[in-house]
Amino acid sequence: MGDKIALIGIDWGTTNRRAWAFASDGRILDERSDGEGLLSVPKDGFPRSFAQMTIRWRDEKETIPVLMCGMVGSKLGWIEAPYLRLPVDLEELANGLCEVPDAHAVWIVPGVCDEQGKEPDVMRGEESQILGALLENDIADATFVLPGTHSKWAIVEGHGLVRFRTYMTGEIFNLLRGSGTIAQLMESGDHQPDVFNQGVVRSLGRDSDLLHTLFGVRTFALFDRLPRQSLASYLSGLLIGAELADAVRWAGRERRVIAVGSPQLLAYYAAAASHLGVKLDIVESSIVLPAAFLAIARRAALIPKV
Repeated sequence: MGDKIALIGIDWGTTNRRAWAFASDGRILDERSDGEGLLSVPKDGFPRSFAQMTIRWRDEKETIPVLMCGMVGSKLGWIEAPYLRLPVDLEELANGLCEVPDAHAVWIVPGVCDEQGKEPDVMRGEESQILGALLENDIADATFVLPGTHSKWAIVEGHGLVRFRTYMTGEIFNLLRGSGTIAQLMESGDHQPDVFNQGVVRSLGRDSDLLHTLFGVRTFALFDRLPRQSLASYLSGLLIGAELADAVRWAGRERRVIAVGSPQLLAYYAAAASHLGVKLDIVESSIVLPAAFLAIARRAALIPKV
């Protein structure tokens, strides 16, 4: 690479991670990704794993600044980055950076916690995605949905994260698909939009109760009302529909709704949201994180402002 690297940003999640090398003017010089997320790294293995990922861009003694976000800053990560408590000005995330001891110029973006509700809630990594989406769209207010293993719904007002809510939609789907009596009846097959929508509509019905309708995934197979290759699509529709029904009620309808995530999952959520008359503005997560890393680094004076 002919240009000099001025910043490295790493999104280090539970199962995967992605990294970017930036020039001082913000251009992406290189990027890479792998499956060495939190669950693949032993507690004492983070320095080695980090060095392997960044070896093409810096050696262990170089001081090119590195920003990381995500589960790398959790209790099970490299070091625990303390949570910021709501409300949080997302433009001020730089003030809470946590420096990694015994590493050269490596910082972790803090997570965010919400203790205002009946249950405490937390996020790590999504706060950076939301910041990036605000910057990319040049807005200050919106409702955000970030689908995933633990889907997040968040309300932002004036660049401030004021409320958020987590749904274990993806984790429940994976558990029910992977083991138990429903999993025993499932067979692999392509995603079936019509069956998915059938599940969404069922979950939005007035007589719908998730714990009851989930058992229907099993009985539909027992009574040959759905092919076994269709059960996963129906289950997905039930769970995402149930999430949306509660989240839309919680968030209200007065703000623009921006969905940040992977293209496939965003398509599922957009289809489900249409049944509630909600339009999602789609933004891929791989697009917004570079903007967030650059903004945080400039705010923290790790690289010059442009």
